[in-house]
Amino acid sequence: MEESTLTLENGFLMIHTLLLMGKNWNFLLLSNLFLVLPFLVPAQTLEFEVEVGEIATVDIDRNGKIYVVDHQGNVAQWVNTTKEKWYSPQAAAEVQIDAWAMLNTVLFSPDWQAIRILGLQLTVQSEYIFSPELIEYASVATNATDGGIWLYDQPAFRMKKYYPSTESLSINVELERLINGNDWNPIWMKEFQNNLYVLDEIKGVYTFDLLGNILSMPYDVKGATLIGLTAKEMYWLENGKEIHFKELYGVKTRFLELPITNVEAILFNDSQNRLYCFKNKKMYAYQL
Repeated sequence: MEESTLTLENGFLMIHTLLLMGKNWNFLLLSNLFLVLPFLVPAQTLEFEVEVGEIATVDIDRNGKIYVVDHQGNVAQWVNTTKEKWYSPQAAAEVQIDAWAMLNTVLFSPDWQAIRILGLQLTVQSEYIFSPELIEYASVATNATDGGIWLYDQPAFRMKKYYPSTESLSINVELERLINGNDWNPIWMKEFQNNLYVLDEIKGVYTFDLLGNILSMPYDVKGATLIGLTAKEMYWLENGKEIHFKELYGVKTRFLELPITNVEAILFNDSQNRLYCFKNKKMYAYQL
């Protein structure tokens, strides 16, 4: 694995060391100083900060809009410093959110054992309660691009793809053939670029194909509870102070120290090269 980061302190340390080697270096250093420093320090410019309230989980859609969910299941859509839209459930519950699909936002709660589809205005368009004959108890679920729902049926120890409109299954994977049940507790999943990424709190990120086959060994993300995905990389928060990246189809990794510490969650918009940090009920947006 390859990890790298650049800091201002390291840059000045290198310059100081070269200066000590003699005056002959002075002209070389001064002439190249402005070439060196931009590559040593990625710019992290604070664009704005805004109060967003309690933060249970977050997500980002294809247009770069931010979704903040609290522990009661309230969802707020943010565009820069403006709270554009919001949704409040009739009964409070912890929810999982998948906002990546442009035309709808999918909410799931283990308490409901149902999927709620929110439209562009974040109003409920439909709700599908899982058939107990097909699903004993789903602990995590997410949207599938073909109209189905990926879910983990915990008592059955199976990964399933459920079609709520027809109350049927197309995928029903017996995980005991693939995974040790003592080392498996998925807490997040998302379909992305024809793969299904599943975050297990013990082993890390598993990659499945759309038939339910495991494509790779789990990748350790150091206890992260949320994974972000871009066209080329997945990313996650470590130690409340670093954002780590790994290639989706390779082994290269990189990381960057965040401009603030004790961060609770992060999102990254690769098209705008903008980083969102969530801390103490606030969202901080940085241009990288």
